[in-house]
Amino acid sequence: MEVRTFGIRHHGPGSARRLRAALEAWVPDLILLEMPADAGVVLRELVSKGLRPPVALVLYAAQDIDRAAFYPFASFSPEYQAIDWAVERAVEVVPIDLPAKHFLAQREDTPAPNLFQLPNQEPSPEEPSPLPGKSRKALLGQLRRDPLSIVGELAGYPDGESWWDATLERGFEQPAAVFTALREMMTELRSTFPEASDEENELREAYMRHEIRKAMKTEAARIAIVVGAWHVPAVADVKQYKATTDRARLRGLPKVKISSAWVPWSFPRLARNGGYGAGVTSPSWYQLLFDFPDNATDRWMAAAAQLLRAEGFDASPALATEGVNLAQTLATMRDYERPGINELEEALLGTLAAGRPERLAIIHRALTVGTTVGFIPPGVTTVPLLADLNKELKSTRMAKHWETAGEQYLKATKANPRGGIDLRQSNDLRKSHLLHRLNLLGIHWGRLQPLGPDSLSSFKEIWLLEWQPEFSLLLIERAGYGNTVPAAAIGYARERAGAMTMVQPLAQLMLDCLRADLPAIVPDLLLQLRQRAAATTDVSALLLALPTLIQTTRYGDTRKTDTSALLLVIEELLPRLTAGLPAAATNIDDERAEEMLGLLASANYHLAQLGGEQLEDYWRDGLRRCSVAGVHPSVEGLCVRLLYDREELAAGEAAKRFSRALSAANGALHIAQWLTGFLHGSGQLLFHYPPLWRLVDEWVASLEWEDFEAVLPLLRRTFADFSVYDRQRLLTLAKEGPAQFKEEKAPDKSELVAEATTSGGDDGLLGRLLEWVV
Repeated sequence: MEVRTFGIRHHGPGSARRLRAALEAWVPDLILLEMPADAGVVLRELVSKGLRPPVALVLYAAQDIDRAAFYPFASFSPEYQAIDWAVERAVEVVPIDLPAKHFLAQREDTPAPNLFQLPNQEPSPEEPSPLPGKSRKALLGQLRRDPLSIVGELAGYPDGESWWDATLERGFEQPAAVFTALREMMTELRSTFPEASDEENELREAYMRHEIRKAMKTEAARIAIVVGAWHVPAVADVKQYKATTDRARLRGLPKVKISSAWVPWSFPRLARNGGYGAGVTSPSWYQLLFDFPDNATDRWMAAAAQLLRAEGFDASPALATEGVNLAQTLATMRDYERPGINELEEALLGTLAAGRPERLAIIHRALTVGTTVGFIPPGVTTVPLLADLNKELKSTRMAKHWETAGEQYLKATKANPRGGIDLRQSNDLRKSHLLHRLNLLGIHWGRLQPLGPDSLSSFKEIWLLEWQPEFSLLLIERAGYGNTVPAAAIGYARERAGAMTMVQPLAQLMLDCLRADLPAIVPDLLLQLRQRAAATTDVSALLLALPTLIQTTRYGDTRKTDTSALLLVIEELLPRLTAGLPAAATNIDDERAEEMLGLLASANYHLAQLGGEQLEDYWRDGLRRCSVAGVHPSVEGLCVRLLYDREELAAGEAAKRFSRALSAANGALHIAQWLTGFLHGSGQLLFHYPPLWRLVDEWVASLEWEDFEAVLPLLRRTFADFSVYDRQRLLTLAKEGPAQFKEEKAPDKSELVAEATTSGGDDGLLGRLLEWVV
């Protein structure tokens, strides 16, 4: 019997190709793999059931699915290549690491094992340091962060990852010699730092040795042991360790029932170093290096040129060739066998990217990290997240709606076809939380519907449900964010928040999280929101966010959620916003002014709902600054109207400003824009204050036909925003005048149109205008 040990780096393309070459050359009849022993049932599915990497194996406690470990695989992972080779050759693969049923029973949160994750234990300061200039304590701390950092430092690299990448991942020659050298190096490193091994690693290695001894008693003639390089010295020669000691260490370990599932993974997730990531900084480059080792440099640079051209940048083939040459020159200067991703990106920045970091960032996202997502075919084991959802659906009595085609109103009856849930009832409240959490995950099974004009309750919600087949795939994709619906919603929301640079999306996300009853994430979102708001100078962005922020504070009040910190954000934001309003409303085009009208009106409404004397003072001051000449006429007109509505302007003063604004010296277009702002959203003031109506009436009557035609589209849009009833009342005013208007009776539309078309004199223009929009 012959036993060989192959030390690999998880997710290393060089390790993967070297391992496959070694297996092809030696042809073992049994492969022992560093994976949890209870994963053996599903491991062969990785290459036999149509899974497309990157994917991850999930092992989780069946009764507590929040305890789980994720094991990502890419096609350039050595473990994937070992399994693929074994399935092709009908060779048995046996996982030999500590079973998940033990370590998940011991720990509440077990991430996927990290080859270079070492324990946090204090070293003995008295022992001598193997390197001059650094204390042993400092070296051991460095070793815990990156065991190969010492090797890399001795070889002149900034860290162990750089050394490993340059030495072992870019080249694929002499596999046997490399594995032998790795074993010798790791043996020396571990003997120099024996305290680097912690209880967890010793337990895992004891179990591996236990399984190796069992394998050595089989009929296998050649046994290949594939483990992370750090573990090689502990498993290469089991005779150095007493079997009785290992058995004693493994005796009495707690157990928990384990389930497993495959989930899609992605290159961006592989690139994450924390959580359920893998810490591979350049997965897309590694994929290219694995697939095309001989010309990966040329292919990467050519793909970069194509991508830049697609983005509209100049990226000629000649520049791509220069980039390849520069990358190779950099590699030679650094004594590398071939360029790595650092040399490629540096060369690209100096050639194709024309020195622009933003262009390099495009390439980094697409070709260094990549966007590839794995695929899990139908029929593969259920993921923990879906299991938790099924449990929630059953407990909230919504299971009958899941996987049911067509639209359905939640709790609909014949008497009440739109249904509706009462948030004062505990189970209805749980229904709402679940639907909001699914929406946060991007699974829009339920769509919240408007309550209708007759509903005054803030504790009622109407949900329209429509299940789609792709929801199951979305759940599998979201499984990497958490094993329960609340945990996944928080994880996904946290990732989305990290990518948000504007205040409004963050404010909306916080409101959505409150509606989903996820208060745990609110402090983090508040911190980000405060930072974004402090850094934002765009008044429009602040105006856009203000209503959502106010709505969130009021929602938190009704749901007994502490949002006092959010009020501080509003108090910090509003003075800067109002101080910048005049500048934001000056020298802007009509389209931008129209946007400002909506933002100002919405902010004004929500601030009135919030109250607070200091906030009101800030807002009134901002409105006053924008109610004078200099800002866009429509903004000026709206601010005058809002000040009048807030009783900051008396009716007589408002009439004076109205009269000045409608002065013929201002020009027809200026007057029409001012009027548009003043009447934005409502014409009520014209009904209740006749002098204003007469001013509008006289101004329209005084227009030359050419001027009337010029301002007609703007006026038509203004009046079209009014309700039908308000437009009918204005049409009556245009025909009969204020004295004859009977406010208590709404005229018939057809009669009004007929009367307007026959009315003559100076009132005809305004009447004809209103006829067109009634």
